[in-house]
Amino acid sequence: MAVPVPLGTEDRTARLTLRRPDHWRREDTAQADLRVTGDDVVLTVRSRPSDRAIGDENTGLLARLPGSVDGLLLVGCDPWTTAGAPARLVEYVRPDEGGDVAGTHLLFVTGRHRVDLTIERPLARLLATDELVLAVLESVRAAEPVPVRPERDLEPLPAPGPAPVLDGPRLSGAAVGTLTSLAGRRWDPTLLRTAAGRELIDAGLVGRLGTLPEATQALLEPWQGDAQPVTLEQHLPDGGVSRLQAWSQTVVDGTDEAGSVVASVTPDRVVALAAGRLGIGPTWTFPFRTGSLPAHLLGRKLAGGADAPDLPASIVEADPRLARFWAAPWTVSYLRRPGRPNPVTIVRAEGQGFARVGTTTAGETAFRTDSPANVYRSVVRALLG
Repeated sequence: MAVPVPLGTEDRTARLTLRRPDHWRREDTAQADLRVTGDDVVLTVRSRPSDRAIGDENTGLLARLPGSVDGLLLVGCDPWTTAGAPARLVEYVRPDEGGDVAGTHLLFVTGRHRVDLTIERPLARLLATDELVLAVLESVRAAEPVPVRPERDLEPLPAPGPAPVLDGPRLSGAAVGTLTSLAGRRWDPTLLRTAAGRELIDAGLVGRLGTLPEATQALLEPWQGDAQPVTLEQHLPDGGVSRLQAWSQTVVDGTDEAGSVVASVTPDRVVALAAGRLGIGPTWTFPFRTGSLPAHLLGRKLAGGADAPDLPASIVEADPRLARFWAAPWTVSYLRRPGRPNPVTIVRAEGQGFARVGTTTAGETAFRTDSPANVYRSVVRALLG
């Protein structure tokens, strides 16, 4: 049984009320209606006059956020129903000098005012603070309640920005294998005469006399011993396969055909790279009416290729949303963690959003829609957890 999150103190502004933990500190500031800090969390409330609808306000927010900080990633956007007014919950991650920061932005409108509540915390603390942050968000109530009517049409959401690019030398599979073999061992002079060895020399990873620059030694450090990587393996709509492998801060990213880029980056940048490969960005998420599919049918679809089956007509008729998802081009991603026998399997259907493949029972495999923010948390759990 879940233990209730203790929210003992109520804070009020002219536009909202909320509850938060007693040990969070309220701070005086002229730049906001309310600011509260605690548990590495910074909560800020601002409001201003506005008679615009929630869709218009949210469209402006989503257009403005990425340009506010270079490299900001929009993680998700969802309707929010508990504030007592039309509302949206927007999640983002922004770079910062001390490490990436995860932001949650609750926006609601009253017909006379727009209210913005933001909660920011270090990305490394995202999972540890999620339950508490969600409890605070669910306690928020508009001081001027406005009936929340079902919306027939949700506002269009922006497409994900370009995926980050890993900066480093591109190597063949043989050269990557040779580089890996150097971890914890002395350089074998005979490798200088192999094609893979010459490739490493040409890339500047090994000196012409077999010396290893400091940057190469940093690359090799996580490969010593039997360390296994976190791997994001993706099967693309065109039949290609790519792999992003991360050993701590050493990353190998590429394909068997085009070779791989090898580089050392911070853990936060590894998360950003994986999120970019997955195509994470705001997507409206609606559940399928169907919770599972025959395992053999879904298995063939996941395998892709010419043998990919159509969805049975009975399911197409009963679940049009699933039918649209099934018909769109799929990118199937397998997120593998050391020590975990089964990968997290995520499907992204072009223009439709995400779904997650679950367990198989009695020949039926769970297959349910998933929000991009939840997919992002799976990446954080794998790489930072």
